[in-house]
Amino acid sequence: MFGGSRKFVTGLDVGAESVKAVRLRHAGGKVKLVGIALAEIDYPTANRSETDEGANEARVAAITSALKASGTDISASCQVVTAVDGPSVSVKHVSFPKMPNPSLAESIGWEAKKHVPFGASDFVLDFQLLARETGDEENDMHVVLAAVEQRHIDSHVGLVCDAGVEPHTVDIVPLALMNELDAEGLIDDGAVASVEIGVRTLSVSVYRAGGLLLVRSVRMPITASAGSGSASDGEGESEGARRHWQTFVLKEVQRSLAFYNSETRRRGVDKIYLSGGRAMAEGVAKRFVDALNVPTEVLNPLENLVDAKIDVESLLPQGPRFALAMSLARRR
Repeated sequence: MFGGSRKFVTGLDVGAESVKAVRLRHAGGKVKLVGIALAEIDYPTANRSETDEGANEARVAAITSALKASGTDISASCQVVTAVDGPSVSVKHVSFPKMPNPSLAESIGWEAKKHVPFGASDFVLDFQLLARETGDEENDMHVVLAAVEQRHIDSHVGLVCDAGVEPHTVDIVPLALMNELDAEGLIDDGAVASVEIGVRTLSVSVYRAGGLLLVRSVRMPITASAGSGSASDGEGESEGARRHWQTFVLKEVQRSLAFYNSETRRRGVDKIYLSGGRAMAEGVAKRFVDALNVPTEVLNPLENLVDAKIDVESLLPQGPRFALAMSLARRR
């Protein structure tokens, strides 16, 4: 949503339980991994509120630790890309009558509040015009509206600034993950869904070659072990707790795909890619295949990473946790 070009880029993913940092060197249209780190957030109490001083100090400490461990020079001039997600992010698929692009931008400015569910809150708005496909009405223009509450951006940027870094780019998670799927050649003429399964938030996005078509974010259910560092990767959970959140995720993905069908008049997706710490839970991809009858794969950006200047072998099992940070670091 905001950004420019640079030589070294650090992707910073500030999650509910951990912070992931990936540092890439951009040169000649290629990227090389030069640093990667994960820092668990050591909360002093059970209070994880964004208004709790102790919780925010723990987040800042983890951000600083991850940046340093990734080899990022913590300064005002370093290039750090981060992203926001959750209920304060809204992405809508909207149709407008055919008109010149300048008129479209003006119309969107006037019409946005009808489509953005933030009431009187200030928000930052961006849009993307989707390519017309066979079967679309010739006089319609299909647009993706992306909006983020200003206070959500301010809160997130404030944490990163408190760690000594001013973010160069603030993206939204669905668009960032699209970068990773596209970089790995996973978006073609069909439709693919990205399901980011975190401890606190589930984000479902649908993409086609023309761009982002749908985003839906919901809060994850709180299980007995949620809130502990081990829960962020599915370890330390009872079988009952694991089945509980997996059943919840499957139902919400089904609802999201049904909404996608009704909003876009298209039918289903061709493949699902899972990412986030909980995507590493044993058997989760198979449960998707069994329940949705859609080929499903866990996205691991560290696999087949030939252009790397560091050894990532020991981190391969943790790869799905780095999908967002890797996609952010790919920003040019």
